[in-house]
Amino acid sequence: MAPSTERGGKVADHGGICPAAVPVVAIEAETGLSKEVIRKWEVRYGFPSPDRDENGDRLYPAEQVLQIQLIRRLLGAGMRPSKVVGLDLESLERLAADVSPAKEAHPSGFSLQVLDTLVAHDLGHLTHLLRGQKNRQGLSLFVRDTLARLNTVVGDAWLRGDIQVFEEHLYTEAVIDVLHEAVRTVTASSGFPRVLLSTAPGELHTIGLLMASAVLTLEGACCIRLGPQTPQTEIVAAVKACRIDAVGLSFSIAHPVRDSANFLRDLRRRLDPGVHIWAGGRGVARLRRIPGVRFIGDLDEIGPAIRALTAGKA
Repeated sequence: MAPSTERGGKVADHGGICPAAVPVVAIEAETGLSKEVIRKWEVRYGFPSPDRDENGDRLYPAEQVLQIQLIRRLLGAGMRPSKVVGLDLESLERLAADVSPAKEAHPSGFSLQVLDTLVAHDLGHLTHLLRGQKNRQGLSLFVRDTLARLNTVVGDAWLRGDIQVFEEHLYTEAVIDVLHEAVRTVTASSGFPRVLLSTAPGELHTIGLLMASAVLTLEGACCIRLGPQTPQTEIVAAVKACRIDAVGLSFSIAHPVRDSANFLRDLRRRLDPGVHIWAGGRGVARLRRIPGVRFIGDLDEIGPAIRALTAGKA
């Protein structure tokens, strides 16, 4: 559970309930970071330093779990792993208090409704709210405007400690359910271009991919979704088997910059030059330009990317 903060931003406690230790199979659920990313930190920064259970599997002490949760907060606020991974708990708490975002000056009524429903753990009503807003606005406006804003509101609430990790996960799953339902109703198997969507190994976050899938479909594209954490070899094989025109990948702020850049460069070398690569998500803002890879800063850039691809095929 994520450490909680007072309204003023000072870290007050650690949620009150924390297991003595967290096994590796549960570390993703407890921290929102993949075990692959956390293991890379072990090698690169010497943190965390888990114990081992009777089977030899990693077992993360409670304090290290709290440190990882705070590190994820700081990454979400824009800090780099090299600046925060391995700092002691007290230092991380001070940094988290300093970078905690201010509350939204004029939160929308809908944003407040969603947050209130989320902290009440009323999942049925949360899904009802999201689905109703989508039906009122239409899928395009719902994804580009409402969800884009809501993701920031919920993310900031988590950064402040107003909601816990599991509550952020509840929001994510509700959004995924609504988007899956909506995308199925508009998906066309004969659209163009054919776009393969996935994330790199170690990247768990898929809301951005689903939002991109909705916009791509509304633009006339045919989307083939592989789910998260697809190895390069599988992406290359799928591109050939499914006659893919473009590969869309999403990188969150928590995904290591070096790993993101290496993955994109290697994938570019492995794919036919005629296959486009589009990289989106908050993580790409920290990447330097990679030849042959188009960075998608926001959903409004999807249309121009499709038109550029189409022009090249003409």
